[in-house]
Amino acid sequence: MIDQLTIEKILDAANIVDVVSEFVTLRRRGVNYVGLCPFHNEKTPSFYVSPSKGICKCFSCGKGGNVIHFLMEHEQMSYWDAAKWLARKYGIPYSERELTDSEKALQNERESMFITNQFALDFFKDTLLNTEKGRAIGLAYFRKRGFRDDILDKFFLGYCPEEPDALARAALAKGFTKENLIKTGLCYERENDGQLRDRFHGRVIFPVHSISGKVVAFGGRIMSSDAKVAKYVNSPESIIYSKSRELYGLYQAKQAIVRKDRCFLVEGYADVISMFQSGVENVVASSGTSLTPGQIRLIHRFTNNITVLYDGDKAGIKASLRGIDMLLAEGMNVKVLLLPDGEDPDSFAQGRGATAFQQYIDTHQVDFIRFKVNLLMEDAADDPYSRSELIKSITQSISVIQDPIVRSVYITECSQIMKIDERLLINDVNRRQREQAQAAPQPTPQPAAPEAEQPAEPEPAESPESTDEKAPEPQISDQEKLRQDIRALKREGLGPMMDKERLLSQLIVRYGGRVMCNYQDEDGQDQEMTVGQFIVGSLQNDSLEFRHPVYKRFVEIMAEHLDEKDFNTQKFFMSHPETFVSLTAASLMEERYQLSGLFKDNMPTEDETHLFKLTSHIMADYQMEVVRLEIKKTEKEIQEATSDTLASLQTRYQQLLLARSELSKTLGERVITL
Repeated sequence: MIDQLTIEKILDAANIVDVVSEFVTLRRRGVNYVGLCPFHNEKTPSFYVSPSKGICKCFSCGKGGNVIHFLMEHEQMSYWDAAKWLARKYGIPYSERELTDSEKALQNERESMFITNQFALDFFKDTLLNTEKGRAIGLAYFRKRGFRDDILDKFFLGYCPEEPDALARAALAKGFTKENLIKTGLCYERENDGQLRDRFHGRVIFPVHSISGKVVAFGGRIMSSDAKVAKYVNSPESIIYSKSRELYGLYQAKQAIVRKDRCFLVEGYADVISMFQSGVENVVASSGTSLTPGQIRLIHRFTNNITVLYDGDKAGIKASLRGIDMLLAEGMNVKVLLLPDGEDPDSFAQGRGATAFQQYIDTHQVDFIRFKVNLLMEDAADDPYSRSELIKSITQSISVIQDPIVRSVYITECSQIMKIDERLLINDVNRRQREQAQAAPQPTPQPAAPEAEQPAEPEPAESPESTDEKAPEPQISDQEKLRQDIRALKREGLGPMMDKERLLSQLIVRYGGRVMCNYQDEDGQDQEMTVGQFIVGSLQNDSLEFRHPVYKRFVEIMAEHLDEKDFNTQKFFMSHPETFVSLTAASLMEERYQLSGLFKDNMPTEDETHLFKLTSHIMADYQMEVVRLEIKKTEKEIQEATSDTLASLQTRYQQLLLARSELSKTLGERVITL
């Protein structure tokens, strides 16, 4: 566990725009940055990053927080692993205590597999460069393909020895477990005797990296000409690798994709490497799999523009057209580049520099719809049935396009090319859209959760540990108990009260250590009162306690630091090691007040008078809600009271009505929050 002071240093040093930009394409919008949310599928950017506040937030799904929370959610890290990641990135020294046995037992299984894969990558690379057979076989093959040394390093290419258990023996000797070697797919057990065998023995190695640079899988190409052996072998799927959610070369290409605002999509490892070496660095591969929505969303994070490269194989092109429709459905601007007959991206890139390649791209890439029409028109000729099938295929592609203006342009153009009445195309496109809408799965009604009313409310959200890996049961139970507690409070009619608690918690986070007024103590000495002191003191004087468990925790923490001078509550709460506290603090930092009458601007300035009026007004608003609930409760008790208790209840009722009257005079106009 890293100490609180170091966490604060890490958050001070970490540039949230810099970190988020490694995973999401951000564009400046005013003082903030905006991009497509990496946590859900969207076509219109709603993910905002505020460099001044050091927080991010999606205004669609509600996920966000500070830079640590972003890494936790995006990279499936624990709080401490995310903090260490940032510390290493920004060169901040840190120390941590030795983990207990129980904590070691709960170490992330994913991390163990990543470490095993990293060992394998180093082993393959060392074998390629520093062994006789590695140089004679693996390095010779890469030299024959024309790959330079810097490219070998950039893509971490390697070679696995021909001995069937060379990697297994080396890994076991270094203390890696047989279990992890099998889980990662690096090795498998031989059926007859249970001996470990290397999956990639005798093959050159192409490591597959996640978007953040972790080794998730490997691809291996055989060096022999044995027709009975598969030319390529890939890692099996595991908890750290799903081929439908990875793109080969994206880790190396992401910066170039952002810079060029375009991504080139090819099929294989060598295609990516050859194009990269020729100077076209914004290129990725689907690695022989059909394009998937997960892969498309990865590309869409960095650009809206994609060019798909095809060789001259018409059968292969037609088989892949469905994947192009998926790109259109995701709102991508799709172009197609058809290479000369007999060429693939690998061979075409060999011997051509970036300038020549780019010139060919610029002059030969065409819009996908036009490409598809021309491709299928050749086969349709004068056959009425083939032409009708062509029309159906074209209208299907147009129907998935989200932008109505783009759809209209394509319909008009296709009508002219195919010499078909435009109204027929419009009718067919509309029919297909209706069918798609009817066939789309309807969202399953979910039980009311706290985040339904407060989208940014982090406390009921799933923790990163509960996504892929199996989190310890007690932790899951604690989170579920928190959800149940909040839902129960709302069923009791305490939702409005918790809204007021949220406003007061927001004041604590933003201004808890700020002076809001001066007063004289019992000795007549002038003293300063902070926002935190006023809120905590008011609650204690009236024997009030927040009902919402996370907001209650804010008050408890604030009470522990009332005597600290210049207490920076924003930094303290945003970096708090209790995840629910820091996540909620980040949410409260992003939300804005909206006041009627008393204050017409969003939040008060540094002026203490404004801060005093706002804080006392919101506290009175909270007290009014408490009184309202007590009046309601007392009215019910009076109806059910016996003669022995009726008098005391009526007296209490009159006192509550008096308190409500006094608070009404104080409040004047109500404070509301959106």
